[in-house]
Amino acid sequence: MSGRTELFTAAVALICGVAALTDLWKGRIYNWLTLPAIVAGIAHAAYVSGLAGAGESLAATALGLVLLGWMFWLGVMGGGDVKLLMALGAWGGLRFVCETALLSLFIGGALAVLILLFRGRLRGFIERLQAFLLPIFVKELEYAPPKLDRTQTMPYGIPIAIAGIWIAFAGNPLSGLGLGI
Repeated sequence: MSGRTELFTAAVALICGVAALTDLWKGRIYNWLTLPAIVAGIAHAAYVSGLAGAGESLAATALGLVLLGWMFWLGVMGGGDVKLLMALGAWGGLRFVCETALLSLFIGGALAVLILLFRGRLRGFIERLQAFLLPIFVKELEYAPPKLDRTQTMPYGIPIAIAGIWIAFAGNPLSGLGLGI
């Protein structure tokens, strides 16, 4: 969607701000935020760009589901995180949802390393990651799927919110890296 308006940036800031706060405070991103945001984003796209805008908004919403939904399906991400990206897709379109998802991976990775470092768990994580990846390259080793520690979760809505606000207001910092976005 080419028509970024002041309403777009205000909506992204509000959606991301509330999502980040509730994810930090309660560990959840609520449906009362994300579902109306999706509907409002599609309606805004239809108002600004007509049927084509509504179509792209719907496609970007679906793409948000595809980009993070598989992690929800595997049980490593909450549904609120997925719906937050879907809402941002509804408001920003296909490029925006892709850029936000990609930047949130970098921000989330950096945040995860910091959390592991401060909790004194970085070394153990690296050892488990090595044990997981090594059988891919050394055929004699037996594959053992990693065990998820549900007590060591990270509010992934925070990186999504940071990425969404960053791209909405300042543009994509990754665009100069030749990542095709």
